[in-house]
Amino acid sequence: MTQSTLLERLETELRYCLDIVRNQIAAQDTAVLQARTTPEHWNTLESFAHLNAYLERYIPRMELAIHKAKAREWKPVDDVKYTGAGKRFVKRADPENGKAYKTPKYYNFWQKSVGIAALKGFTINTERLLRVIQAAKEVNLNKAKVGRGKSGFLTLNLGNTIEWQVLHIHRHFNQIQAQIAQLQSR
Repeated sequence: MTQSTLLERLETELRYCLDIVRNQIAAQDTAVLQARTTPEHWNTLESFAHLNAYLERYIPRMELAIHKAKAREWKPVDDVKYTGAGKRFVKRADPENGKAYKTPKYYNFWQKSVGIAALKGFTINTERLLRVIQAAKEVNLNKAKVGRGKSGFLTLNLGNTIEWQVLHIHRHFNQIQAQIAQLQSR
């Protein structure tokens, strides 16, 4: 897949999710956003807090990778390459992958007090991620590296990281929309 095709697709997916948040989810009553379909599942606000935690950790790292790539004059390339770790992360986040995964403690907000501010935070973080995607169009997605984990020692290339983040958002978005629809049908 070409770099420009990938970034355009991810931008379109992200804008779609942002529109739904602004026009549908934000209009919901807080009680609906805090309700659970089952006792062991996250509510909508916990899902947004989870997404915010990932975005707040990785957006600055992606911005730094872009800054370094521009300084080194790494120009865009035709094809996006996938590393072994990149393939695994993208596959796990893919909305088509129905497998459940254990969430690391730092990103797990189940039964924690999460307010409506999680929606506003998500909107802000998504706007930042859209700016990252715009800036990424000017650099080589394969050479620019983004640190993972607490230390940032392990890395993914920028293209794999952006795709992972957007697919992760889309995956949870499908869950959120299904949950709200189920709650409204009761």
